Amino acid sequence: MLSYENLYGRAQSITSDSDATTLTLLKSWINEGMRKCYAVLDAETFYDTATDATEDGVNSYTLPARCAKMHTVTTTVSDVDYIAIEFPGTEEQWNFLTDGSSATESDYPQFFFMKGDTVELYPTPSTDDYVLTFKYKIAPKDLTADDHTTESIKTATNGSTAIVGNTGVAWTAAMVGRYFKVNADGVWYRIAAIPTATTMTLAREYAGSSIAAGTSEYTIGEMSLLPEKLQETPVEYAVFRYYLQKESSLAGTYKTLFDEKLQEIKQSSNDTTSGILQKTVEIKDPSNYPINLE
Repeated sequence: MLSYENLYGRAQSITSDSDATTLTLLKSWINEGMRKCYAVLDAETFYDTATDATEDGVNSYTLPARCAKMHTVTTTVSDVDYIAIEFPGTEEQWNFLTDGSSATESDYPQFFFMKGDTVELYPTPSTDDYVLTFKYKIAPKDLTADDHTTESIKTATNGSTAIVGNTGVAWTAAMVGRYFKVNADGVWYRIAAIPTATTMTLAREYAGSSIAAGTSEYTIGEMSLLPEKLQETPVEYAVFRYYLQKESSLAGTYKTLFDEKLQEIKQSSNDTTSGILQKTVEIKDPSNYPINLE
């Protein structure tokens, strides 16, 4: 995997330009290239979930943070999941459906519609405190954090998610979601929690050699959401933009490389969502809620 620092370091190495102003531009172009990649990739890794609770008579709920697009809204009633899908009509049709005398209440919302920072449901929930699960495409944020390597690892046990650092590591909550590796091991693990300044919890069990009362070097890096084999793609975009101002032939070479990788990203995209819902799923019969979209 390539951290943000790895990415801009490679761009600097390719261009042989270590000027501070150039570095600022390269960082900006890497994030710009990243956004272009995100725009064409719809893989499972780009989705997250968040929960809320139904309120009787309330059809509007606040979107999860960083929600770019809602995928499904699931209402759990007596351990059964009822899936609401995106309304297939226009906002005008939605407003007609949900306003005034046409509004309907039910424990089983069938459609959702995004409006600004909210998502509206139809029919309107009729019972308090059923669990709503929002599955949504993440709006990725720009990468900004350099690698963190302060001090060393004291304890890491094979098969455990707990990591303990020596005094002075100074880990922070902002590092949750970044990736950690023991340098000698070389495997990256996503950070799930930072309980204290010297302890962290990994998202999966550490599989390397156990460390007890050690001083092992480590790296915490900020990563993109791109598949590992395509993480270097934004570097090619940044280098293309760099040479666009200096050498048109080299700019064309890196533009071609970027376009080829972008096409590979499109081809690797995966819209399926299998394996996410673990309990019984029941999709309500649409005939229960006749809708005239004309």
